[in-house]
Amino acid sequence: MHWFIVNPVAGNQRGQEIWHDVKKELDDSQIPYEVSYTQQPGHATELTRQIIEYPDLKAVIAIGGDGTIHEVGNALVQTKIPLGTIPAGTGNDFAFAHHISRDPVYALQRIFRHQPRLIDTASLGNRHMISFSGLGFDAQVAKKVTQMRRLKWLGRMTYAFGVLQVVKSFQPTTISLTIDGKQFAYDQVWFVVIANTSNYGGGMVICPTAQVDDGILDICCVRGITPAQLLTMLPFVYSGKHINHPSIVIHRGKEISISSESEQLIHVDGEMMESSSLTIRIQPKSLFIL
Repeated sequence: MHWFIVNPVAGNQRGQEIWHDVKKELDDSQIPYEVSYTQQPGHATELTRQIIEYPDLKAVIAIGGDGTIHEVGNALVQTKIPLGTIPAGTGNDFAFAHHISRDPVYALQRIFRHQPRLIDTASLGNRHMISFSGLGFDAQVAKKVTQMRRLKWLGRMTYAFGVLQVVKSFQPTTISLTIDGKQFAYDQVWFVVIANTSNYGGGMVICPTAQVDDGILDICCVRGITPAQLLTMLPFVYSGKHINHPSIVIHRGKEISISSESEQLIHVDGEMMESSSLTIRIQPKSLFIL
């Protein structure tokens, strides 16, 4: 049995539209399935935890964006039930990283080939990061993007538009970074990204060497840069060439702790939280995906 978790409002109602296409394909092919719809943030995790003991469950399929994948994936970490994905969000970075088609029929065909593979995740207290996390400026941009529902038609360019909105008022901060026991201190930090995949923010190649199954997290720290320099550098992030800029520091490690002089907005796979400190630990090969 395949169970679909549908976020109907993902991607400016695109989740509901895509589910109609998927449902038609399933019904035409007479494939048995179950479906549940999310109603509020966190609901996808709750639904998934309720169904993972269902007899003969083969996979749980998230129809939504990176936030929906984050929620479903959190309930499937350290289980033998694989996560399937039919992208229906704005950025769809998880799908991009794993070469999952944006065409729902092709994505569905991939799921029914049922070729599970194990990928890494990372723990942050009682939650898991599936793809990426960020602190500071990029978290503020991610928050702005979620608020710009009228501009979701811009697709992946919505993130770039959010950058233009936030860059005018953002104030860099000082952070302490500890990576596998080694300490670093940086002033005038715009943001720190911790990534399990190379891309985020609608296809930006923020950590070009990141791999989903190498047992290592990649860290990109941007500091000591002016707003004008940040905007000039932005186009290079889409090709990963930004890492040559003198304001960029790249690290890799298995356990990363970040502390700042003030409370910061943090996003985990696009989902928001606030804290002045954050510790992330790699969880090697902890999630099956299709």
